[in-house]
Amino acid sequence: MAASGTLVHRLVDYALGLRYEEISEEAIRIAKWLVFDSIGTGLGGYQTERGRKAFAYVNAMMPGDQATVLGNGSRSTTEGAAFANGTMIKVLGMDDSHRGAGHIAAEVIPAVLATAEVYRTPGRTVIEAIVAAYDLAVRLGMAVRKEQRSRGLDLKGTLGPIAAALAAGRCAGLEGETLANAVGIAADMASGTEQYVYESGNCDTKDLISGFAARNGVFAVQLAQAGFFGPDGAIDGEYGFLRAFGDGSGTELFDDLGSSFSIVSTAFKPHGGCRHTHQAVDAVQNILATEELDPSEIDRVLVRTYRYALQPSFRVDPNPGSREVAGLSIRVATAVALTRGSTWPADLVHWDDPDVRRLRQLVDIEVHPEIESKYPDGNGASVEVYLRNGRQLEGSVPFAKGEPEFRMTEDELRTKFAALTQDILPLDQGNALFEMCSDLEKAAIVSPILELTASKLPVGMNA
Repeated sequence: MAASGTLVHRLVDYALGLRYEEISEEAIRIAKWLVFDSIGTGLGGYQTERGRKAFAYVNAMMPGDQATVLGNGSRSTTEGAAFANGTMIKVLGMDDSHRGAGHIAAEVIPAVLATAEVYRTPGRTVIEAIVAAYDLAVRLGMAVRKEQRSRGLDLKGTLGPIAAALAAGRCAGLEGETLANAVGIAADMASGTEQYVYESGNCDTKDLISGFAARNGVFAVQLAQAGFFGPDGAIDGEYGFLRAFGDGSGTELFDDLGSSFSIVSTAFKPHGGCRHTHQAVDAVQNILATEELDPSEIDRVLVRTYRYALQPSFRVDPNPGSREVAGLSIRVATAVALTRGSTWPADLVHWDDPDVRRLRQLVDIEVHPEIESKYPDGNGASVEVYLRNGRQLEGSVPFAKGEPEFRMTEDELRTKFAALTQDILPLDQGNALFEMCSDLEKAAIVSPILELTASKLPVGMNA
């Protein structure tokens, strides 16, 4: 790969030149929260059947002593840890979310932590790498999101390897040309469809795609270190990523690199299931905060929100074929929230209980003109509940909880972590993890953080 002014080189120059002192306080805080939150969602995923399959696979097929696999302190190769941890972070659907670029943490954070552990990367560099990766992923996502949705592609699998390679390569200390080759190689690993949303039977790829992307980011770095070359125009070339996965436009989105940190626009998820169901859940919780509601008295429910939350059809399906797909439906999420008060993974287990099944059929969906006019700058909803006695209850939110405009608090983030890990981590261990992540910039290496992710307690199967 020859030096040039291509977008790959602009991104590499930016990532290598970015210094901790230049990053805003908010961007630094969000980067540290993402590490902590991803560890929590990964440990939650470790307790599920799919998470345990990923864990068992790398133990058997990718043995090594390079990097930590979340769960019981086992170790694997760098690629193996990235794959297993990426898959486990994604399983519960409670990883981060971005209105323009989907989910990024499950691909980037595992690649960063595994690589940083191997190369004894200091915490400041880890933060720089994560911030740079989000600046790439968000801008690239905004450029191709519409086209990818129409083609059935999964942003996790297309953006993920590229962002993961940039971040992992930064942590591995790659020089300019070698890092550019890693990014170029990773762009040619972009893959993954969202067919899983239409599968009512067994299908694991929703979460495996994140594992693939994290692993491929690490693999691309290793290939570049071994002397392999990637395409110089991997992103903005005539047949590069922007044309292959989008409409060819979007390079202007990168013009403000360094002056605006995209990581501050990412969101943290307080609920399980698809992010586009959360605004309705929040509106239901607003109702339940002031009213005791007997679900059997509900006669009709009207959810009004933005159009993107209602398309394609799986997002409004009242009769999904499996729990996995049920968590993606706004009708199901609304019904579960009305009966149980929330849509944590433990609540979504009840997606097909008789009372939930009845309510799913009573939920009508409409596009709200005002909310639609604000999307994606806003992602709110209104919910109207009509009771058999003639009463009408209403709740609304302008943003889903966890968005930058409606940010989760530190206490809420810690409560989420504790709830997801309470069966395998003592509270004081979780508290110590939070403190170490909060002081990440002071860490000489990340190994002590990863050592705290090891459970000493027996692990059951939650889902």
